Amino acid sequence: MHPYEVLAEPIRRRLVQILASGEHTAGELEGVITHEFGVGRTAVQHHLRLLLACGWTDTRDDWPNHWYHLKHGVIEHIEREAHDLRVLWDQRVGWNGEGRAQFDPTAGRKGRRGHGWDPDNIWLHVFD
Repeated sequence: MHPYEVLAEPIRRRLVQILASGEHTAGELEGVITHEFGVGRTAVQHHLRLLLACGWTDTRDDWPNHWYHLKHGVIEHIEREAHDLRVLWDQRVGWNGEGRAQFDPTAGRKGRRGHGWDPDNIWLHVFD
């Protein structure tokens, strides 16, 4: 599962935040999540199972507690994905950093609608 898919769900994102601080019991996690999100224990258990299934967490049974912790490399995996986005952002094409088009938006079009068309009035302010 892609890191952004995992972190897209607020409950899972919160669980990852909590587990980043260290190992916690299922009961502790359920208590925090049910209080903050107003969901039941089964919803929390569902998200914990998903984190376990996608390889983000590991568990340790110490009767009567079931302990969860993030696996090594999870934070680095998130950082790599964010870095990959940064590389794409830094190499983006089609726009310079100021919001001005580096290409002719009319190139390859047949005709020009509205003969008073002025690209400076349209393209400069579209993304302001």
